[in-house]
Amino acid sequence: MPHPLEYRTALAALVLFCTLGNVGAQIPEPRLNVLSSQGTRSGGTIQVSLTGIDLEESILRFSHPGISAVRDAQKPLNFAVSVAADVPAGLYDVRAAGLHGVTNPRRFEVGALPEVEASSKALTRELSQEVAAPCVVSGTALKQAVQWFKLKAAANQELVFDCHAALLDSRMEPQLVLYDEQGRELARSRNRPLRWKPSAEETLHLALRDFISNGGPEHFYRLYIGQPEALPRAAMKQPLVFWEPAAGALPEVEPNDLERAQKAALPLAIRGTFSPAKDVDVFEFEAKKGETWWVECLSQRLGAPTQPRVVLERVLRTPDGKTTISDSSEIKPAPLLPGDPDFNGHHFDPVGPFTAKEDGLYRAVLRDLNNTAQSGPARPYVLEIRKAVADFALVACVLPPIPNKAFVTFTGPLITVRAANIRPNQMLPLRVLVVRRDGFEGEIHLSAEGLPPGLSAAPSVIGPKQTEGTLLLAAAPDAAPWTGPLKLSGRAQVGDASLVRLASTTTPLWESSATEFVEPPRSRIAAEMTVAVVGDAPFPSVVHAAQPTAETTVSGKVKIGLKVERHASAGPGVALKFKPLGIPGLDKAKDIEVPAKEGVAEYELDLAPLKLAPGAYTVWFRGEEKTKRMVKGKEMDATLVLCSNPIILNVKEPAKP
Repeated sequence: MPHPLEYRTALAALVLFCTLGNVGAQIPEPRLNVLSSQGTRSGGTIQVSLTGIDLEESILRFSHPGISAVRDAQKPLNFAVSVAADVPAGLYDVRAAGLHGVTNPRRFEVGALPEVEASSKALTRELSQEVAAPCVVSGTALKQAVQWFKLKAAANQELVFDCHAALLDSRMEPQLVLYDEQGRELARSRNRPLRWKPSAEETLHLALRDFISNGGPEHFYRLYIGQPEALPRAAMKQPLVFWEPAAGALPEVEPNDLERAQKAALPLAIRGTFSPAKDVDVFEFEAKKGETWWVECLSQRLGAPTQPRVVLERVLRTPDGKTTISDSSEIKPAPLLPGDPDFNGHHFDPVGPFTAKEDGLYRAVLRDLNNTAQSGPARPYVLEIRKAVADFALVACVLPPIPNKAFVTFTGPLITVRAANIRPNQMLPLRVLVVRRDGFEGEIHLSAEGLPPGLSAAPSVIGPKQTEGTLLLAAAPDAAPWTGPLKLSGRAQVGDASLVRLASTTTPLWESSATEFVEPPRSRIAAEMTVAVVGDAPFPSVVHAAQPTAETTVSGKVKIGLKVERHASAGPGVALKFKPLGIPGLDKAKDIEVPAKEGVAEYELDLAPLKLAPGAYTVWFRGEEKTKRMVKGKEMDATLVLCSNPIILNVKEPAKP
């Protein structure tokens, strides 16, 4: 039984959320929840309605120029969406942009098959909705209900039933069950395609439902039915592969198993498949004592439903031909930034270093832990054993007033879905996550491109070994309304090379509160970072750090001046408190109060407790201001989040005596 203290901890977290959850909530923040239809075929037109909040005067912005929308003059949240005939089948982002800014993205799917709308009455096998393959059925899962479909299948022609739900940002977890005309179950699948090859011509019935019988507008789907060659490929799932597999990879050569290993030489790159069931693939190579190689198996990230296992073993052969194995070591999965609520970087693909203990023969043994029962479609993989390739990738997202958290004791995740909306005289923080490759630990300098007049971004630095940083956008007091893409990039020195990498954009999919104990937080990569300057009254206060850079030692102290300035349209201010952010460990640092009359203060930052490595780091300050603000024509209480410009700290080792 949980300790009473744990209950008090959970209650405190809930009270904290209820107290702070409305920070900035009075200011409109548009959010797009559901499109009534999630796709159509190339060359088609479909009627779409929006569900969300703060969507006044919205237009739709698609990530492909060949998709356009015309708003209904009588129903402003209804649109006629047209897809040009030359738009390729695939997944595209759509955002609503309107009076209060731009929304989070939602997926819109373009297909090439005939479109069918699911019937809400086909809830028993006897009332099955008749469809003809190939086609795609669009619908919404019904709570505590099963939807039925019927089709005629030809002999010896394989059929695939693939329900796109998570791909479309849906909350649905589809389960498919296939029956014959007599009601006997033939096959079933959950969250993956179902395949069936009839031996004779027959009539099939397909049952579709959410796995835990949830339903409603947020549980939408598109069900593809047809022969494998007619259906969208797994590449549409856009897996998280920041570095493509090596070009020119050699094919796996069968027979290949523990007794007949395939010979190879380092460095190596091999493309193979886990097939049939219980398949074991083995590759032998020579390695020198003390050499370190990076081993990586890509499979799940290529869209395959796999859980690869890679073991490195030393092979010893005696003169009489006997083989013994020693020094066995497993390469473990290396998820990207595990547990982060803004970035779904979980995967089972093994990645890690391997160091040869002696000169001699070694082998890599590959298995799929998900491929142990029965044979199915081949599951691809790429095995690389290479020298370290130091590199990095960036993933950016909006930092909400209360940072998203994965889990709180005895409660669900705290997730806010936000887009990059900034108002005049405001500073907006963007969170930038770092995926480091092959042990790269260097600092990364951030910058932004594509900003209009009135919007700027001061340079920022992600320090050595850090997994995240912050880029702060600043809107001038007279910044004009604007909506467009932002290109965020990072530059790092790797050996003699200066690497520049553009950041991807990640977005949470669904909001959740501390009172929910539901699914883990979900996020995905978006097509672009879209920023909107909202045509609103300027923020009344802005906080400035007196100096853009400072220098100290790893155990030293540095003084940072802060100044709060009031906009000409604002009345007298009040004392404001600020907290330093930007470096791990600053959550325990003291606050600073800037008095209203003087408007200036000096903060002394002690770096000794942070135990930083030498390098450049970024520090910034965050505070809150309670004020009156016009919201949708009414004066209301509002709490505004104030952020300072960044200060780059150059941290050095202390001078030797």
